[in-house]
Amino acid sequence: MFIWQPDTIRFMRDASEYGDYHRKLAAKITSFLPQNAQVCDAGCGLGYLSLALAETARNVTAIDISPEAIAVLRSNIQKNGVRNIQAVTADIRTYLPEEPFDAMIFCFFGNIAEALALAKRRCDGVVILIKRNYLHHRYSVGKHPLERYSFAQSCEELESSGIPARREEFTLENGQPFRSLQDAVTFFQIYSRDAAPERITEGWVRAKLVDDPSGLYPYYLPTVKEIGLLALEARDIPESFSRMDCV
Repeated sequence: MFIWQPDTIRFMRDASEYGDYHRKLAAKITSFLPQNAQVCDAGCGLGYLSLALAETARNVTAIDISPEAIAVLRSNIQKNGVRNIQAVTADIRTYLPEEPFDAMIFCFFGNIAEALALAKRRCDGVVILIKRNYLHHRYSVGKHPLERYSFAQSCEELESSGIPARREEFTLENGQPFRSLQDAVTFFQIYSRDAAPERITEGWVRAKLVDDPSGLYPYYLPTVKEIGLLALEARDIPESFSRMDCV
């Protein structure tokens, strides 16, 4: 489980409010959703995707186990006067809605089997899985393969379970602005998978940065994110997944 800390919250807020990544991702997702849908954003994090989805959905239930993450979303809901998002601090594994959702979204959620088990009892419509579609970790000095939870692996798991799914692959700019060079070093040290993060020096980091084209920040890390989207129907999830549900 990802742990939200002051630095990780700050970095994510800066990136989310800098560009239009979440709005473009929401547009991709919305094309697979029924109109006027009751949507669940499972493991919503800071809720920027939930905010973008709320522009077209009838209602968004945004659920995350982290009170720190949900506090950011609630602040943005109040600041922007949004009326169709319910921000819920809860473990999605023990949360049951009063009525099934029309759609559930699992964005970089992790274990696909767990996501399908959760959706089976909580959704009677479309289930959207957003997966990374690249092979190696981006923020490490060394080369670290990313085989678990990938788009390719997810496609294989759905096929082996006999679950039909629509697929779409695309890229979105999801760069990271930095307020200082030391901030950039801290970012890489937090997210690195290297056994020795001290290898991440200012010189190594600076070579990866450009001057922020917007002029709002001194530094910017350009990042094109390769994404795989899988859309399936909850009714096609075998009953065997229900037995995996924690509730």
